[in-house]
Parts: sequence; C-alpha cells; structure tokens
Amino acid sequence: MDTFYSHGFAAIAMVCLVVLFLSFFKRKSHMILTLIQRGIVGFVAIIGFNRLFVSLAIDLFVGINIWTLLTSAILGIPGVCMLFCIALF
Repeated sequence: MDTFYSHGFAAIAMVCLVVLFLSFFKRKSHMILTLIQRGIVGFVAIIGFNRLFVSLAIDLFVGINIWTLLTSAILGIPGVCMLFCIALF
C-alpha cells in the first residue's frame, strides 16, 4: 500500500509540473518563438558568411556550436556580426 501512495504522489506531482510547464509556455510562447526564429536566421547567416568568406579567400570562419547559436538567438544579427568580429582577432 505504501508504494501505491508513493507512486500516486509522484504521478500527482508530475501532472502538476506538466500543467505549470504548459502554462509557462503559453505565456512565453511568443518570446520562445522569437528566440527560435533568431536562432535559425543566425544559423543561416553564419553559414552564409562562412561560405562568402571562403569564396573570397578570406581566412575568417565562425564554427557552429551551442554558444554561437545561443549568441545569435539572443542578440540576433548584431550578435552574428560580433562573432565574426571576435573571430577576426
């Protein structure tokens, strides 16, 4: 009987967390979608600039990793420009 109560408590806690999680995302969905859009645009911009610099024989490259994607998602195109300026030095 104790395991029933402990599993029941865990199930109730999980349902409460899911409800809180969904309500959080309902209010914050616009902000999250904006971050995702900026991240995608930043990803495409980094790839585009990398290919442009390779075709122009300029030794300037920014790698794609979690930090560059987060920078471009949070800061947008100015963040991508900042990444390339940092890579320049």
